Amino acid sequence: MIDNSIASKIFDISIILNSLNISLIYTIKIGIIVLSSMFILNYIINTGIMKKFLELMKPLNNLKINPLSLYSISICFFSPTVGYSILAEGLKDEKLTKKEIIGSSLANSFPSVLSHTITFFVPVVIPILGLTGVFYILIRLGVAFIKSIIGLVYLRLVSQNVDFDIPKTDKLNKKENINKSFNSTLKFSKKLIPIMFITMFLVMYLSKIGFFDLITIFISPLTDQLELNPNVGLVALTETVNVQSAIIMAGGFLKESILTTKEVLIGLVIGNVITLSSKYAKHSLPLHVSLFGAKFGTKIVMINAMITLLIDILIIIGIMIYP
Repeated sequence: MIDNSIASKIFDISIILNSLNISLIYTIKIGIIVLSSMFILNYIINTGIMKKFLELMKPLNNLKINPLSLYSISICFFSPTVGYSILAEGLKDEKLTKKEIIGSSLANSFPSVLSHTITFFVPVVIPILGLTGVFYILIRLGVAFIKSIIGLVYLRLVSQNVDFDIPKTDKLNKKENINKSFNSTLKFSKKLIPIMFITMFLVMYLSKIGFFDLITIFISPLTDQLELNPNVGLVALTETVNVQSAIIMAGGFLKESILTTKEVLIGLVIGNVITLSSKYAKHSLPLHVSLFGAKFGTKIVMINAMITLLIDILIIIGIMIYP
């Protein structure tokens, strides 16, 4: 019965045109907000303001943590790759031990995620998900903050003192900053805008022809066990393919009142858990292996992944039992 209903609407021109119209207006409106926000934030970051976190890190010297670890942590606020490179150099020069590297890697979690939050989550997730996006950002920052605290506590236990002077860094001039910020925004827009338009169109179109009702039949056995809306599973599964698509799809579900804020958060966090291994394999593992070698680099990634997984599972349970 559902199949016949869907078949009768697949080529309905009014549904297609209406979905295209909604998607186009949505993409233009949100795209302008997202790209403008991204350009402004890139420009601010390139002025060197993030480097002022170096001064804010000084009170941590009282923890008697290896200053090279503290420098790496502070650099991760604006460049995680450079922050981890500093650790690799410290290990090579025997100014950091492997235990300190592991602790530093965990401690780098919050500044690294905060850096990603400023450059991606704030200009992209909040315009798309609104207040729900703010909650999701707080969850991701919360997970990273817990990992950083664990790392700092561990560093306090294993750190050694070494002589280290913070090197001076140069700021971009205004013209270089504008060009760099514009190029970064343009490069990002080439990926985001098509994904945003196509995903929103599919969400609108498939919703109107009743496709999601059909998907519900297949996902419902699992979601029924967890007492969840089947579309929560759809958001989670979409995240395994593309994070941006999942966020845009979740925004569409919120817009159409198909999912609540609570359900979107559960879907996104479950999706993060499902894709955790592939995320670390595609992004973290190559960097860590290149910097620290296959064996030790893999060990660092696995420790980070396991702690993130445990915290995410606890968060999912907490959201589900929250009234």
